[in-house]
Amino acid sequence: MEMTPRQRVEAVLNGRRPDRVPLTCYSGLLPRGETEQALRNEGLALVSDCQVFTTTRPHVQVQSLQYYEDGVLYIRDTFRTPVGEVSQTHRTGGGYGTSRLSEYLIKRPQDYKVVEFMLRDEVYTPACEQFLTAVANMGEAGVVLGGWFPRTPMMHMMWELMSHEQFAIDMHERPDEFFGLYETIAQRRREQYEIAADSPALVLHVGDNITSDMIGLERFEQYCVPCYDEFAAYLHPRGKLLAVHMDGRMKLLAGAVAASQVDIVEAFAAVPDGDLELADARAAWPDKIIWTNYPSPVHLWPPDEIVEYTRQMLRDVAPGDGFIVGITENIPNAVWQTSVSAISHALAEAGALPLPVE
Repeated sequence: MEMTPRQRVEAVLNGRRPDRVPLTCYSGLLPRGETEQALRNEGLALVSDCQVFTTTRPHVQVQSLQYYEDGVLYIRDTFRTPVGEVSQTHRTGGGYGTSRLSEYLIKRPQDYKVVEFMLRDEVYTPACEQFLTAVANMGEAGVVLGGWFPRTPMMHMMWELMSHEQFAIDMHERPDEFFGLYETIAQRRREQYEIAADSPALVLHVGDNITSDMIGLERFEQYCVPCYDEFAAYLHPRGKLLAVHMDGRMKLLAGAVAASQVDIVEAFAAVPDGDLELADARAAWPDKIIWTNYPSPVHLWPPDEIVEYTRQMLRDVAPGDGFIVGITENIPNAVWQTSVSAISHALAEAGALPLPVE
């Protein structure tokens, strides 16, 4: 019997071989309509994230201000605490409702104590009903992951709390404040790990956006891998899996990932998007699930070349265990219907049997 989209993905997550390699897409990335419906009827599975706890800050007041600059909407949030205030600004317009930080919370040495207060003020409450409702609403159309789970401390600081320049300066010039904040975040993460381990989610999805260009091997091994292993130590005894969003250049980090307790390398970008061939990734991580982001440049290729690239992906991971083809990035409006249809048809054509190596 043909599997449903949910069953196909869950088979891989539970270490079984599905009837064919699953094709998934973040639920907000494909415009709703006839082509999207046809793709889902062919087996494309939706993937959404639902947080397994809520966060409140009882002693922090937040004021939001919206304004336009050169026709672009910005949202500035000011956080007022008993020890001072900090602010951050998001620039909207990234597509599909996304935004990007253009001003970060930490800009001056005195901002550290305010952010420290905000972190220590956080109260976490399990949100099991919220997660179960999301699963029920998804039904057989796809899967719901426990996330977007907060980034590990170093990545949280790098991507969310300060600019990359500020990060580099403060790590070396203000180590007491910098690493004091790191330890505070790590302490709060452990409380979140405990809640996540007791949640209904099978997969906890950490949004670390790993790329070797930014984190480097030494910092990755020293600050990221221990956090993954610590989180996994909470999850594995309860039969749960740890997925980490590693969507950048991974060749330098492949060995460290292999040695880690991460179960799923999620959003993996193979050549020509990243710098690691899919076959080499499979060889490096034989016991891990590789859940790709279909390389963004390939979406722009002619349909017959997309089909052939997809077939080569299947050859690279044959016989296909522990492998999911995912779409985790925006696709240009002009090509998404043709591209995703070609990928879907290639996977359906291959079925459960691996293609021969040519």
